[in-house]
Amino acid sequence: MIVRWKPLFKNCIPVLFLLPVAFVAAQPIIHSHNDYAHILPFWDAYNNHAGVIEADVYEVNGELMVAHSKSEIKPGNSLNSMYIEPIVKLFDSAKNHVHGFYLMIDIKENQSAVLTLLMDLLQQYPAVFNGNKHNTVQVFISGERPPDTSFHTYSSYIMFDGLPGKNYTAKDLQKIVMISDNFRNYSNWNGIGKLPAEDSSNIENIITAAHKLGKPVRLWGAPDTEQCWRTLINLKADVINTDKVEACRQFLDKMNINSH
Repeated sequence: MIVRWKPLFKNCIPVLFLLPVAFVAAQPIIHSHNDYAHILPFWDAYNNHAGVIEADVYEVNGELMVAHSKSEIKPGNSLNSMYIEPIVKLFDSAKNHVHGFYLMIDIKENQSAVLTLLMDLLQQYPAVFNGNKHNTVQVFISGERPPDTSFHTYSSYIMFDGLPGKNYTAKDLQKIVMISDNFRNYSNWNGIGKLPAEDSSNIENIITAAHKLGKPVRLWGAPDTEQCWRTLINLKADVINTDKVEACRQFLDKMNINSH
């Protein structure tokens, strides 16, 4: 049985097909890391066809606020104003011409409160965020998550970022979008020259294991250089985690690698 990485590029030619026992190589996907730090949050990523757009989120006085740390929270920088409202307006204006992407919510703390508020917010817009409907944006959770044995209990509005080396049940695995890990758990390479052979082998192992589960792989914390992007692509990593979305888009276009 073929399982599609359903929410990504659903209204275009499907980009990624995942099989339980054999992975089909796919086009690389841009992950807009710390997207809220961009000059134009959300829009920089969307206009450069990022496949995943990330926001770090805190619960503050009953509202979801976007910032890398609590000390950096600014009035008005809510998840609703920076991401949910622009996405809803985009869907209202563009209809079926919205290119597919995920919204990743990195919960920094108090996941229970954040998830409750997030679900309440997303359920106001089922035509945009209900993963069981056609042409919607799938939201998935990273950072502080509930126990992985509870993933399957969450509604179609929510999926999760997975971790390597976990023995997920089949029903919980179905709620996982990708497998993510810190690049620094495998290498101290600086992104210049060649990745050491032993590090390369270690990274290949995690990628192979994830692909056997039918899941794409993201290595965050990797050097944000063209050489590293090229190396990860050669190792069959599926997602390029970057703060340089426009430069990465240009790099992929220059290499004639179509990720949109």
